[in-house]
Order: sequence, then C-alpha cells, then structure tokens
Amino acid sequence: MEHYYLYTFESTHGAIAAQKLLKDRMQATIMPVLREINASCGISVRIPVEGYEESLQLMQDNMEGDFSLYHIEGKEITCLIKEEEK
Repeated sequence: MEHYYLYTFESTHGAIAAQKLLKDRMQATIMPVLREINASCGISVRIPVEGYEESLQLMQDNMEGDFSLYHIEGKEITCLIKEEEK
C-alpha cells in the first residue's frame, strides 16, 4: 500500500519554495494536488515517510506562507495540519 505525506499551499509560489527548501535533504517531489483534497493551489509537495519529521521541522522553521499537511495511505487521507491551525 502506498504511504507518504503531502504538503499543500495557498499559492504556487509556496509549493515551489517548499520544494526548494526540502529537495537537498530528502526526496521532495512536486505533484498535482489530489482531487480529494481541496487546496487553493493546484500543486503539492510529496514527501516519503522517512522524511516526515525532518520535513515538518524545516517547514515550520523556514516557511513564511501557509501550508497544510496530509498523510496518505492507500486511499485514506488524513489531514494533520490545516493552514489556519499552525
């Protein structure tokens, strides 16, 4: 079963900035936002399971814009952080 984390953003700029921030430390892949997730921006950043904790710390310490974080396991989607909750 496929298992990963997905960051979504209010703007394309946020997604690109996050991918630049994370790409030197882990596999951070730009991908379309899943249909089941409602997000302002059409792109997201996918992080493998092993990069979760480090990515979250980097995002919270360095990202100026809002983001949401989802855990994806097969067809199950769990919202871990909503933009306004940070």
